[in-house]
Amino acid sequence: MKPVCRAFVIGLFAFMLAYPLAISAQWDKKPYTEWSEKESTKLLNDSPWGQTQTLTDTSQMTGQARLDSGQSRVQDVFKIHIRIRFLSAKPVRQAISHLMELTNRERIDAQLAERLKAFAAADFPDYVVVTVVSESDKASRLLQETQAAFYKLTSSELKNNTYLLANGQRVFIKEYQPPGKDGLGARYIFPRLVDGKAFITPETSDVLFHSEPRGAVVLNMRYKVKDMMYAGKLEY
Repeated sequence: MKPVCRAFVIGLFAFMLAYPLAISAQWDKKPYTEWSEKESTKLLNDSPWGQTQTLTDTSQMTGQARLDSGQSRVQDVFKIHIRIRFLSAKPVRQAISHLMELTNRERIDAQLAERLKAFAAADFPDYVVVTVVSESDKASRLLQETQAAFYKLTSSELKNNTYLLANGQRVFIKEYQPPGKDGLGARYIFPRLVDGKAFITPETSDVLFHSEPRGAVVLNMRYKVKDMMYAGKLEY
């Protein structure tokens, strides 16, 4: 099997995305090239196609001196944000492409601009691709361990514990690709068709992404299918 997403690898810029922003994004009301940076970021982190699972790292809350001093220890609590996105959904790729253009205007030539446009417009008729990125505004042991785990995982380790659940049917992962240099994160690749038919349809209530590898963070995120309509089409 050929790597599903490597044809679209941008590979020139890695980027870090901000925390979800409480704004009212109207992604379907205007072309993606007119989205603001906040709208694009929110789509990736807090939308029908991209959501965030947050872990709390309290490992830095140690030391008798701090306990005795009575100082606030809130600053010792770290938040790890795991971004779980449907890369095969067109609005996700549009948001990624547009953010790269907004934040790297002076470094994007005509050739790269065309590659970004093609990446945003590509179809995924055979596969559903979920990407996972872990990030934080502060370095911590849990962040390092979480990120390192994604590089060690393999398709064989995930084949029996990683799936999409829709309409009471589990569809298990077909291929796993660890994070690359493009900044898009780890790729979880699933077949789009089961017995020749799409297992997610507009009539589907919700779809659950679940991954429970031994010794790694359990990922569990649910998406409402009715909210995944975009430009008159179900995108996932």
